[in-house]
Amino acid sequence: MLHIVYIDGLFYKGAGIGRYYESLLKGLAKKDVKIYTCVPLQLKRDFELDFEQYFENVMPIYVNYKGFSIKAFWSQGKILKKLERKVSLFHFPHINIPLYIPKNLVVTIHDLRPFTKYWDRSYFKKKIYKWYFKRTVKKAEKIISVSETIKKEILLQCFINSSKVRVIHESVDEKFFHSNILEKKNDKNIIGDYILFVGSRKKHKNLSRLILVFNQVKNNFPNLKLVIAGKKDSKIDDIDLLRNKLDLKEKIIEVISPGDEEIINLYKYAKAFIFPSLYEGFGLPPLEAMTIGTPVLASDIPVLKEVCNDGVYFFNPRNIADMARAIRKVLTDNNLRKYLVEKGKERVSFFCPEKAISRHIKIYEETSSEK
Repeated sequence: MLHIVYIDGLFYKGAGIGRYYESLLKGLAKKDVKIYTCVPLQLKRDFELDFEQYFENVMPIYVNYKGFSIKAFWSQGKILKKLERKVSLFHFPHINIPLYIPKNLVVTIHDLRPFTKYWDRSYFKKKIYKWYFKRTVKKAEKIISVSETIKKEILLQCFINSSKVRVIHESVDEKFFHSNILEKKNDKNIIGDYILFVGSRKKHKNLSRLILVFNQVKNNFPNLKLVIAGKKDSKIDDIDLLRNKLDLKEKIIEVISPGDEEIINLYKYAKAFIFPSLYEGFGLPPLEAMTIGTPVLASDIPVLKEVCNDGVYFFNPRNIADMARAIRKVLTDNNLRKYLVEKGKERVSFFCPEKAISRHIKIYEETSSEK
């Protein structure tokens, strides 16, 4: 029987990994699993707001460092070493394991983007990531991959037994299943019809091409807008420059770092959700949109076909003409829209939190019992 575990929280509030971590902690706490977790001190207030109701089972340890920092690498091991007498296993939702590696280590790998051309970092940072990756894969008792696609990539990068890598698809947060209480959009600047993108503005998200496509289809839909919602790393980036160059300031609306309630509202009132990524480890936003009942268009890359199945309308993300065709089709074909909503609802039922938590517990119990 699983009683006490450690789940690393140094990436709490960090995009997809942060959402995965939050869902995991809440799900395990509801199963009466006791959880120790290291969380950056600067996020203490946020953590208390998110998890105070679970503090009977969640035991935070606030630290003055973040993931992938030199201080975390050298200092965190002291905490983990003390916890080894108390916990059954250690789960890191990333490959940022410290110098001291605890026993019964489980690691989740979300993607291998640093091995692709879409990771815009220095040669030195790429070498550091690869060192972390190889060290983590070697030392982990079990590796959780968020998709079959990423499992294949992991096995291509290193020579390990395939049974060491287990696939647990990410789950849609419960709040997206209970969104019928919303009645109107929060952002008063978004008036009329719009298509929506939710995510970061990194290179692999393919937003520049999406803007070029929107510049074409806007002539067919004079009142249509494009809403881009997500984190922004700089005040002015390539997306802003392209928007200004094409004179689309009034047509493209930015919603910077929206909260969950605002995201749910954006999904709910969008004519369609579009996800043009060139690379993903899983791709949660399309599933969130499906849960709300929004028609979804997505790239025909392998991982999105695996995750979304027949719940979305696929297009070639490198072909502007095909992307434009897909948008026009989904916006004008009411039968297709109804079909996508129905199939989306069916598909998303496979990604409920309960299933994901049960599978994590099974792997935890296997790992702790093997030692």
